[in-house]
Amino acid sequence: MKQLALLLATGFAFAGFADRVDVHANSFREGGWKLDVQFMDVMGSPYLIAHGLGFKVPDAVAETTLPAAGAWRVWVRTRRWVDGAGAFKVLVNGRELAPTFGRGAKAWGWEDGGTVDCAAGAVEVRLRDLDGFDGRCAGIVFCRGDEPAPVGAIAVTDRAPEVTQGFDFVVVGGGLPGCCAAVAAARRGLKVALVQDRPVPGGNASGEVRVWSAGEIRYPLVNELRGKFMNMRYENAFSDSDRVAIMEREPNLKMFLFHRAYGVEKNGDRIVAVKALDVARNRTVAFRAPLFCDTTGDGWVGFWAGAEYRYGREGRDETGEKYAPEKGDRSTLGSSIMWQSSEAGYDIPFSAPWAEPYACGLSRINGDWNWEFGLDQDILASGEEVRDRVLLAIYGAFSNAKKDPANAHRRLVTCPFVLGKRETRRLIGDHVFCEQDVTGKTQFDDAVATGSWSIDLHYTIDPKVPFLTRCEQPHFGRYWLPYRSLYSKNVPNLFMAGRCFSCTHVGLGSPRVMNTLAQLGCAVGEAAAMCAKGGYSPRELYTKGHARELQRNLGGDFPGNPDPAKRDWRYVDDETKGVELRGKWRWCWNCSGGQCGDGHHFGSPDSVAVYPLPVEKAGRYHLKGIVPHLFNRMDMPVVALTVVSGGKTTELVWNQYPESGFWREIAVLDLGPDAKLEVRRAPSSTCRGVIADGYALVPADRINGN
Repeated sequence: MKQLALLLATGFAFAGFADRVDVHANSFREGGWKLDVQFMDVMGSPYLIAHGLGFKVPDAVAETTLPAAGAWRVWVRTRRWVDGAGAFKVLVNGRELAPTFGRGAKAWGWEDGGTVDCAAGAVEVRLRDLDGFDGRCAGIVFCRGDEPAPVGAIAVTDRAPEVTQGFDFVVVGGGLPGCCAAVAAARRGLKVALVQDRPVPGGNASGEVRVWSAGEIRYPLVNELRGKFMNMRYENAFSDSDRVAIMEREPNLKMFLFHRAYGVEKNGDRIVAVKALDVARNRTVAFRAPLFCDTTGDGWVGFWAGAEYRYGREGRDETGEKYAPEKGDRSTLGSSIMWQSSEAGYDIPFSAPWAEPYACGLSRINGDWNWEFGLDQDILASGEEVRDRVLLAIYGAFSNAKKDPANAHRRLVTCPFVLGKRETRRLIGDHVFCEQDVTGKTQFDDAVATGSWSIDLHYTIDPKVPFLTRCEQPHFGRYWLPYRSLYSKNVPNLFMAGRCFSCTHVGLGSPRVMNTLAQLGCAVGEAAAMCAKGGYSPRELYTKGHARELQRNLGGDFPGNPDPAKRDWRYVDDETKGVELRGKWRWCWNCSGGQCGDGHHFGSPDSVAVYPLPVEKAGRYHLKGIVPHLFNRMDMPVVALTVVSGGKTTELVWNQYPESGFWREIAVLDLGPDAKLEVRRAPSSTCRGVIADGYALVPADRINGN
């Protein structure tokens, strides 16, 4: 066959032959359809999905060029994802093809659309959604003559890279860990590429998935880039905008959004390039660098490079972990879709009787993290089916709820089609972080991050309702994570951060929350800059004794390496001997970190905490305070502080919410060794109680750090 190069004015190259013309899914102007690349590694290509939440979406439109006039047979790659929904039509030059698509086979395949007579030249193709319930199309092929029916996906990655980009450091995966790694390295002077397969950075924290950024923040960069809102909140889109603006201001950082990585090039055991599909331009790109970081979550870069990895749960017989199963298996944490509806003020129709059996009798108008499926599935091989099973449960439960007249005005407003994953592959490094590192608070000499979240493992509640889970969350306070879990054991120039870092299944249970994983990204970014400057590999950074330098570049206290910027600080905590708690108080583990010590106390509105202030000699001091990181769901905590020293009483008011989780300046005071601090709820507080955590004194003439 004679191959044709068909280049449109839109900038899209459509692969074509004399008797065949391919129209890629990513060549369409989406209209109301969405381009889905998350399962491309399994089904072979991007595809369009009509994710209208029960409302028909506007047409997706593409233009192509036919090399000759005459009869052309139209083939449509699609699948029947469920009986009763997902149907669509195809129009060629305004003429509707007879078949209705999305009603054929369950598996991805080519459906015959019949023949159309077309003139040579430009042709318009439209996808017309019929129901707003996730019809999907992975491309269209025009054939004529004896050209056989297409088989498999329209090839998008079987050609040599058409563009090559060179950098000092390439980060693949644009969730919070990837964003932090990229920005940290760029701010140290490296030329950095961030390769992200979605149109926005942020991953699970983005407005596309809308998971709150939980876990310990620790580093200011994490605070800069994290999501600022709770589960499902539409305001997460504002966090996306802030994150993009911050990253676009970095002169050494270039973001490659909607670039789906699909492979690597190697020289021996080293990666020399990551290959990606530029989805918007339908071209392949090679990103070359001496150093790479896998923050894909699924460990794809490591997998393609031959890195050692684990999948599933280790057995107690192997690891000695209390919370592991007795024998290992292939189970993982599941994947979720969080969803919500809202009042529209008028009747909104919604009916999905075909989905109601999948709801297992539930009637709901919202669903949170525990709408989770796939714990016993291979999420990498069956991700689309896992996502679809949760969607079916959502549509069915909401359809049941809409039968109640009280819900007549409700409509679905948040229901992502991007799956919120928790666990798949875990790449293996020189240290495999495990349960004992959390429970025993291992004092790593190469510690680079801290966590405070519980060991948070999920289990299906009832096999008859397979999409709802429960969690078990034993708490152990603050612990450390080591640098040696952030580089590959056998691929010498590969870092990893995010949920594919080196750990056991149980070991992942606590640090898998996004702020903690973002700390790992900060550490990798700093380490990459040190490796580039010093000319050593990620492993050599540790073996040549540079872990302490890495800690100092990150900032803060580490085991055996206290922060020199805070050498003059003196601390008193609610756990310190001599602190008096009057009234009703309860001890709280603080999952999201930022506290002084392992946790804090929360008292009833009339409770009082009395702290002996650590004054060694009379003088002028800065009084600083810290409370755990507080999310916007909390009422505004304001405390009244009474400082008594040398017969003098000073009254202060401190709003604990702004910049919670970080040390805050409260006042500058003249204090003697008898100084005491009383903490109570202020009259202006809207919080239901009072928080007692940590305070610090810093001599006024020697203040440094923050």
